[in-house]
Amino acid sequence: MSAFLGPIHYWLYNKIRQQQAIVDELYILGEKNGLALEEECSQLYGEFENKPLEEMIDHGNIHGWLQERVSQVEYKYAYCVTRLLQAIPELMASVKAIVANNGTNTAIFMKEYPLDAAGVYKIISDFLLDGMPCDHANQVIKQSGTEMIWKRTLCVHTRYWDEVGGDIKAYYELRDAWIEALTKELGFLFEKSDTDTYCIKAHSEDGIGAAVSQNSGFNNY
Repeated sequence: MSAFLGPIHYWLYNKIRQQQAIVDELYILGEKNGLALEEECSQLYGEFENKPLEEMIDHGNIHGWLQERVSQVEYKYAYCVTRLLQAIPELMASVKAIVANNGTNTAIFMKEYPLDAAGVYKIISDFLLDGMPCDHANQVIKQSGTEMIWKRTLCVHTRYWDEVGGDIKAYYELRDAWIEALTKELGFLFEKSDTDTYCIKAHSEDGIGAAVSQNSGFNNY
């Protein structure tokens, strides 16, 4: 990435903040069930300062600083989910509800834009963290106004879950819950043909809403 702050850096930082927002809700769930998740995560992985990017980033090491923040929030998410499920396995339903609600709220926020299937996929790419942009974790297989098919080419999350003693299957179950909630709220169908291949479909051949243009309100990076 560039040595100067640009749109791609803000784009990635917003994805980090999005995942941290979910982690913050998991802290609250932990408190309700006798777990000091926020304190434990701060001791293990450091605190997250939710400030404007330009006020915090190391301008001499932009890529490295962002990579550290990606790793920080990935560890915290994996740790919180794993600790919750180890303590009380039945909490999976509550964790899933938190994640799905985040997906629904994201969709409500984005409803002001006219969206086709490609636009819905872009929301997923803009909000869900998948490592650094150079990782290219997802590959689009088919793209049209009514259907988007993409494949996960590598998993950038497994190492975090392995290191905290968690199960990566839980991560993907929660990820699917987020996508399903988002697409349902936006009036689209979400399907998986296998564990690595995903599809978004409009309910009709004409699609739902108008096609998203480059001027629709959120940018391509």
